[in-house]
Amino acid sequence: MSRNTVGERVVSARRWAALCAALLVVIASLSSTVPQAGAQSLAGDAGGSIMEDPQPGPFYHADPEVLAGAANGRVINSRVVGMPAFAGYRVTEIAYRSTDTGDRPILATATVVRPPGARPDGPVLSYQHYLNALGQSCAPTETLVNPTLETVQDNAMAFLRPQLDRGWTVIIPDHLGPKVAYPGGRLSARIVLDGMRAVRDDPRFESRGSRFAALGYSGGGIASAWVATMHDDYAPDVDLVGVAQGGVPTDMTTMARMIGNTPHPAFGLAFAAAVGMAREYPEDIRLEEKLTPEGWSLFHQMRGRCTATLLVAGALRSVPMVLRGGDLMAEEGLMRAFADNSVRLSPDVPRVPVFMWHSVTDPLVPFWDAEDTAERYCREGAPITWEPGLAPEHLLGAVEKLPAAMNWLQQRFDGLPAGRACYV
Repeated sequence: MSRNTVGERVVSARRWAALCAALLVVIASLSSTVPQAGAQSLAGDAGGSIMEDPQPGPFYHADPEVLAGAANGRVINSRVVGMPAFAGYRVTEIAYRSTDTGDRPILATATVVRPPGARPDGPVLSYQHYLNALGQSCAPTETLVNPTLETVQDNAMAFLRPQLDRGWTVIIPDHLGPKVAYPGGRLSARIVLDGMRAVRDDPRFESRGSRFAALGYSGGGIASAWVATMHDDYAPDVDLVGVAQGGVPTDMTTMARMIGNTPHPAFGLAFAAAVGMAREYPEDIRLEEKLTPEGWSLFHQMRGRCTATLLVAGALRSVPMVLRGGDLMAEEGLMRAFADNSVRLSPDVPRVPVFMWHSVTDPLVPFWDAEDTAERYCREGAPITWEPGLAPEHLLGAVEKLPAAMNWLQQRFDGLPAGRACYV
């Protein structure tokens, strides 16, 4: 596919127009159920911070000395819970040691679901759910236990039940970390890989000799793509047999350029991404120094909230409204952070088998970036199966190839060689 033709640009513009119309419909339907925060002035927020408040309760806290001295993946806290989405299965939430992008110790959290009578050393899948959030209350360890009107749509994980009934153990990590650093892929990969270590090394899960795999779409695909890329350097001791990743924003600098500086229906997600990156890269991104009064007001409407509120609160806002200077591309620290978390721009390629899919007509996440990434992986010998799809919408792209992804993962668990299927 030629990525520079006039025709493609026209098609892309039409897709974005269709996306804008669809998002406006979604926003209109959500606005009646999502609580709205009142506007706040900059003066009232002079002592505020974009950093996420600590989550209450002992499960989300650890003694700093214990955390610093623990090995990556060591389980520090745990609790047995009930979850409507996984009724009938044994569900344990774990808090374990991991590291952030700057190699500082953090307490990561995850949900571990096991079927009754799971055999020892059976398959273990880490499923990275799409997480567009700025609050810990949006993390699966919270939403799966206490779903709300705002988060009930984020708990669509019924497709995991057939895999559990096959005997798989499933890990669902809170892969944005304790600061909710959306969408930090490098951070997420560490949390995912250390979650695999935690399940492997904790005797309660009987997974010492298990094969592990990862699955994720969209935001969860970012985390999964970085798991595949970072595995050999960060966690070569984990027996990772395959990663299935779909709808991945492989280049977030492209996403930033597509949002641009004009009003956009999905601006709330872009603003949340800037806040999340500032949390993970505080030395490089001084967002608090750049926010306008309207920017502070928007932040306080979105603080601690999940996808629905992010979309509603940020709909048709723009960079000049919230940021002094008004030019997203001029924010060098932020753009570097986006680039640092874009697998398309990383010189590394996966050495574990990868199943990668993306709809050619995806109106939200550019197909050409995903295709370019897959082509490079193929050229450099990565064991990749690349499958373009035809779904007309981003979320439908997940459903289109999910059965193929699950079958591919089962083959990896069965020990069958992955082979390569590039189709480029």
